[in-house]
Parts: sequence; C-alpha cells; structure tokens
Amino acid sequence: MNDESRVDPTNSDERPLELILARNLVSIISLAAVLVDVEGALVYYNDAAAEVIGDRFEERGLISRAEWSAEMGPVDAEGKPVDVEDLPLTSALRDGRPGYGRFFIRADDGLLEIIAGALPLVGPTGNNGALVVFWPVPPDEEG
Repeated sequence: MNDESRVDPTNSDERPLELILARNLVSIISLAAVLVDVEGALVYYNDAAAEVIGDRFEERGLISRAEWSAEMGPVDAEGKPVDVEDLPLTSALRDGRPGYGRFFIRADDGLLEIIAGALPLVGPTGNNGALVVFWPVPPDEEG
C-alpha cells in the first residue's frame, strides 16, 4: 500500500469502525495496550503503554512501524532485533490470527522483558489492524 492510499489515522472519518471501537476500549483499560493499522503503525496507545513509550499518544501521535521498531524493539536479551516473523503482531496482521510472544523492549531504564498478545481487528472489509496488550514479565518468571 502506498502512502497516498493509506488511511489517515488521525481522521476518525477515514478510520475503520473496528479501530475506532478498539480505541474506546484501549483508552479505559489499565493494561498497556496499543493499536496498529494494517501497515503496523501505532495509531493509538493508552496511558499504561505511554509509561513504557515515554510520551502520551496525544503528545506524540502516530508512530510508523520502522520508527517504533528502531526505538523500542522488540529485541532479544542481547538487544538484537527480533525477526518480524516471530512477533505476535505479524500473525495478527498477516494471518488474522491471535498471537502471543515473550521478548524484550527498550525502555527508559534499559531492556524490559514483556509478554505480549495481539488480536486481529477484522470487520466486513477484512483485516483493519490489531490490538496488542503487553505486560512486564513478573520477577519470579524472569529468564
């Protein structure tokens, strides 16, 4: 999909209904959650996710897949990028299936091990993105 045909995520008149409804849900839950469009760009994240990302969504806005990958990861325990094929987000976006994974992300205070789950947002027009929730690995499970 080229940039000219891409839906403007800041314009609610152009966003798929599934992303609009998911944003309402994500905005009220306490678990860190992000919404991504079909290109993998972060089109919204809640305040719990902002604690990890560093800025509130309202301050930063859309973050492209390349940008968030370079800044945050995901990465392995040595800080090397994780293959995109191994991400739960990939199966949600590409295959329309939920995905689950455990890896590290770059946070303000170093690497943070997280568990993430991705759910595809599928509507009458097909796949419209994914909702990804994540949480830190509990200290007794770190490995």
